[in-house]
Amino acid sequence: MRRRTESGDCCEAPSAVSSSIDNPHKVYEKAETFWSRCSQDEDGMLGGLAMLHGPDVQGSTNFLNALKKNGIMTKTLAALDCGAGIGRVTKNVLMPLFDSVDLVDLIEELVATSAAYIGTDDGIGEKFVEGLQTFEPPERKYDVIWIQWVSGQLTDQDLTSFLQRCIKGLAPDGTIVVKESVSQGGKTVYHESDGCWTRPEASLLQIAKDAGLQLAHKAVQTGFPKGLFSVKMIAFKPVHPVEEDDD
Repeated sequence: MRRRTESGDCCEAPSAVSSSIDNPHKVYEKAETFWSRCSQDEDGMLGGLAMLHGPDVQGSTNFLNALKKNGIMTKTLAALDCGAGIGRVTKNVLMPLFDSVDLVDLIEELVATSAAYIGTDDGIGEKFVEGLQTFEPPERKYDVIWIQWVSGQLTDQDLTSFLQRCIKGLAPDGTIVVKESVSQGGKTVYHESDGCWTRPEASLLQIAKDAGLQLAHKAVQTGFPKGLFSVKMIAFKPVHPVEEDDD
């Protein structure tokens, strides 16, 4: 699944529906169609709002630096960019901090474009083409799993299951970061155009808790235009930490 960004219908909307449905396949197909038709550049990845790129990168970088300063992120060997697209976050946020970055995205054409966009294989690890509703990260590998503007593409049940699989993908003392638009008023908003949901922050925190995660740190993205959903950056740690290898 691909992330959703702050364009068009990312402003507050009246269409509040449940993000827990019996048959999500049609919704997932809608999202795949939407993102496969987007331009393969920063503007396309940001839903036509390329001016968000600079403040988004700065906000994410500041957040990771805060995790490091506060002892929440202790290692920077390997990261996973979920819903990576052409590698916008990989190149500008994760590669400057991590020795190796893996990418996963549903759209094969976007993953293929990442080579030209990133411009170097140095620091790029594996590239996975798969939806997050079925993707299983390699176990015990990642110091940070970064999930930006893609959690809303999954139903509550699938997001919970995905986060549980992400826990297995964490290296000892690893961290999961969710960066996502959040709705106000306690209602989940469905967006017909790209087939995704915008949840209230409380719902995201509850899903993470149900998956076996606990809040470690959070911050609000700044520097975006008014009229868009608020964007939160939330770092989670497993309730039951991944143990170091005996050897």
